[in-house]
Amino acid sequence: MATNTREKIIQAALSSFATRGYEGTTLAQISGVVGLQKPSLYNHFSGKAALFLTVAEKVLGEMLEVMKDSWEKHKDEHIDKRLYLVLTESTSFTIREHEGMIYRRLLLFPPPELEGDLQALVQFGDQAIDQLLREIYEQAEREEAIRDVCFSVFRASFYCLMDGLFTESIIYGGDEFRERFDGSWDVFWRGIAAG
Repeated sequence: MATNTREKIIQAALSSFATRGYEGTTLAQISGVVGLQKPSLYNHFSGKAALFLTVAEKVLGEMLEVMKDSWEKHKDEHIDKRLYLVLTESTSFTIREHEGMIYRRLLLFPPPELEGDLQALVQFGDQAIDQLLREIYEQAEREEAIRDVCFSVFRASFYCLMDGLFTESIIYGGDEFRERFDGSWDVFWRGIAAG
């Protein structure tokens, strides 16, 4: 039951932090959603900061899993299509209701008192994404699908594309976002593709 209660707390916190932000969320609100007395939350988390960091870690972990799963799921596709699908699916994750909002909030508006912890969490996530990008880069080199560009340039350009699309997804929706996504992808791929 403790794990189930803990998971219910995390899900309620995810929803509340996504809609109200860190400052607008109280442990009383979360305990009310879960059906617990506020003091009972302390059996699972030492406080709001610890709960927020748990939610942030969960969301960042899910984002990484989306990218890894996409890469594996599309292993029979040509490298450009595979990378395109990784980008598409990771961008779709940042648009999802609660997970996307938490992802946006922790990257754009981290609570000042948690900034260092969140930065460390993001850097850890980036290291894991870097490993995936290294695998993608090496396969693209083996297949001679990309021009003679070093890994650091490939990685930096992919992050700029992904981060730019992340920002575009906040501003635009529907067809406008899709047009910007496809146009950005086209320029990115033409910039690194061999031949």
